[in-house]
Amino acid sequence: MSTPRSRPSASLSLILAAALAAPAAHALKTDRDQPLNVSSNTFQTDQTKHVTVLTGAVKLDQGSIKGEADKGTVHQNENNEITRVVLDGKPAKLDQKLDGDGGMMRSSAATIDYNNGTSTAILTGNAVVIQEGRGTFRAERIVYNTESGEITGGVEGGGRVTMQALPQPKKPAADKPAADKPAAAPDKKP
Repeated sequence: MSTPRSRPSASLSLILAAALAAPAAHALKTDRDQPLNVSSNTFQTDQTKHVTVLTGAVKLDQGSIKGEADKGTVHQNENNEITRVVLDGKPAKLDQKLDGDGGMMRSSAATIDYNNGTSTAILTGNAVVIQEGRGTFRAERIVYNTESGEITGGVEGGGRVTMQALPQPKKPAADKPAADKPAAAPDKKP
């Protein structure tokens, strides 16, 4: 016996269309050129594996990026360039200014795993991404590409994904003549 597939509701289709019609929100590109500053209660570095584990009230900032977690793991390559940062917390938080007038992107999840090479953050465990003035995404797992602005979300085992798209402010209409009024007749002089 087969079960009928559920169809997305019209309102969900409208929300998705509105989200897709909005310009992509890209993370501030100049943040990568800034130094990464990290503080925590303790740290342990394995220089042969190029991994540093930070524990206890972990805070990081790099340009407009601000992060907080209970534990942070920083992966580097042989040239000491940061390749990946994993934040774990209850919840871990990561905020970043968006390019242009995009406002702030605020995110939280049990784990935030950012891969510098792919410009992708994978948020798992009650993941939330809020783009100020644009909308909110909630799912068990969210993948956010900071380069393209693409966001995908899902839940294994049939849970729900939610999204809220905020209406954009309307631009004032330009003054234009009313089309329904007849033009005035020219004055006739005798």
